[in-house]
Amino acid sequence: MRVDLGVLVPALRGWTLCIDEPSCDCVVCVQLPEWAGKFNEHEKVYLALFLAAKHLLDYRVAAAMHVYMVKSRVTLRPELLTRTLREAKVASKIPRAVEEDSAYAWEAILYKGIVYAEQILSLDKPVIVKVKPPKDKLERERLRVMLEGKRVTVKGRTYNVGGLVKKLDGERIAPWTYLIPRRNLPKLLASVEKRARVTMITM
Repeated sequence: MRVDLGVLVPALRGWTLCIDEPSCDCVVCVQLPEWAGKFNEHEKVYLALFLAAKHLLDYRVAAAMHVYMVKSRVTLRPELLTRTLREAKVASKIPRAVEEDSAYAWEAILYKGIVYAEQILSLDKPVIVKVKPPKDKLERERLRVMLEGKRVTVKGRTYNVGGLVKKLDGERIAPWTYLIPRRNLPKLLASVEKRARVTMITM
């Protein structure tokens, strides 16, 4: 099993975590104990991320672990993490980010990683966007189609063609009012700012 750490934390783009692979060519390789086979895939990945973070003492990997934990809604008891730490095998192609290996060093790295992870997670939180359309009816309709898409009929079949809001993983909640993930706001503003006024309401 392989995990692209860059998907979880952009700063780790190009880093891959290998889990229980017979031959490993990843940045970090984790071999879980046999008894870990009883866990589901999410739990195994979480265990491997924990081991990788502890091995490398890198707050970015700790952030990846926290992001994965929140998004996958997975957690394991501390005693299981401790046992896995004793029995698993971890290897990496890069040196540790911090030389000191102590409980204090790990706590500092973990908390720094959690703070960083929460900043990343906040980008996925939705923001309410209200668009004040132009008064001209033609321009108004063009803007609406650009944002919300339109229905197209081809050979008697009607299809819904999504607009910019859908492409940005957003949704329409009222006329000219949308929910947009914070990370995608710049794309929306760049497309709309010359044609309408946009007001944002954070949740």
